[in-house]
Amino acid sequence: MTEQTINFFSNKLVKVNSVKRMVQYGIWPNCPNSCDFCLIKEKDFYDKTKQIYWIRAIKENIKHINWSSFPYGISLLGGEIYYIKDRDVQLEYLALIDTIIEYVLTDENKSARYSTVTNGLYEPSFLYEVIDKIISKTDLSRIDLNFSYDLKYRFKNEAAKKRVLKNIIAARDKYNYAVGVQMILTQNLINLWKAKQFDINEFLAKEIPGCNFAFLYPHKIQTGIALNDFFFKRSDFIQFLSYLKNANYEVYSNFINSAKNSAIFKYTGLQSHKRNDAKTLAEQPILSDDKDIIADCGHSILYRCYADSNKCMLCDIENIDGDL
Repeated sequence: MTEQTINFFSNKLVKVNSVKRMVQYGIWPNCPNSCDFCLIKEKDFYDKTKQIYWIRAIKENIKHINWSSFPYGISLLGGEIYYIKDRDVQLEYLALIDTIIEYVLTDENKSARYSTVTNGLYEPSFLYEVIDKIISKTDLSRIDLNFSYDLKYRFKNEAAKKRVLKNIIAARDKYNYAVGVQMILTQNLINLWKAKQFDINEFLAKEIPGCNFAFLYPHKIQTGIALNDFFFKRSDFIQFLSYLKNANYEVYSNFINSAKNSAIFKYTGLQSHKRNDAKTLAEQPILSDDKDIIADCGHSILYRCYADSNKCMLCDIENIDGDL
């Protein structure tokens, strides 16, 4: 599960502010992959019964939310959503999409989007079925599809990496728009850049031409695996940010705006979903997952993500480019 930059399938940047909120639901932890840096605490596999119950719970909760308070719509992510092989579960998910179209993607709220992120490590026919269903009732502009892609710690082999790249390009070509691609900015990537083995513009042109790209800052690791080059060093991060600003201002701006809004933009829906009662199904979205824990500087503790410093990354960003 990752925070995502909202690109709305546009080549133009969308500058999000604190008023423009969306609701995010984590569907289930089920995932065919096992990233070394996974941030999901709950690793219990959801069987068919639990998957269907949870989909129906989200459907009910959606009906209790005042969506005018969340004008950017809804975000659904896993685990991995689209690696569903049971047709009954697929049909339940498609029924959830109908509810989203009815309550969220309304004519009154043109800014609302169905936003989702996927690892792309599967045959994508069900993903396409979901997208096609939304398009048939609204249009392509109401969808924000993002693929996760990282240079290290995500893929178990080269074949997996190639499969994701193939699915990214296939989705781009099938729908004729710029699919979103997200990559975690890590110390490993910065090391590659310092060694002249990574260049942002060469990567975009060679691997994902015609796509929207966004860096994400590193998150808390829940796997128990020690990754020595995952979190970046403070001075290296600031140096890389300066490079990125000069090399590709669009990617730089995407990262800055995404980072600034990551702790205030997405509210968690059904945070108390383990309780099976009517009160839970009617609960309102809240800031959670440490977004609501504020450090002395006034920012979420999520921004304390340096490997060698307890300083706040967002404070550094504001000092570098506070007006962006």
